[in-house]
Amino acid sequence: MESFRDLICFKLGSATRRIQKYYNNRYGEYGITIAQSFILFSLLESDGLSIKNLAERLNIDSSAITGLVDRLEKESLVERRVDPKDRRSFSIFLTNKGKNLAETVLPIAVEFNEKLKTNLGEEQEESLKTFLCEIEKLEA
Repeated sequence: MESFRDLICFKLGSATRRIQKYYNNRYGEYGITIAQSFILFSLLESDGLSIKNLAERLNIDSSAITGLVDRLEKESLVERRVDPKDRRSFSIFLTNKGKNLAETVLPIAVEFNEKLKTNLGEEQEESLKTFLCEIEKLEA
């Protein structure tokens, strides 16, 4: 029998924890986490998203997004605005402070991504992307 440490799910979890630790250490001086950075990056690409839209883009539960947005709003990095089309709904927008922070920390993510790509090589990168896409399709 193989060791639990040889299970793909264990290896993925271990790699994920290392990546999160790397980013959280790098982003710590800016007062954000990796999960918060993804919200900032998402809004940098497309400002004014709803909680539901953010949840879909980031593949995170809406309740978790709400907590992350609450913390970002408390730090004046994002703001909620009533959706003019549906007064029961809010859109999330970057503040100037949030936009500046997103633009400041995005190069950290790009740099790490480039490091991974360099270490993998083109063929392995494509295989890894395909593998990860297949995992995303699995039913939880």
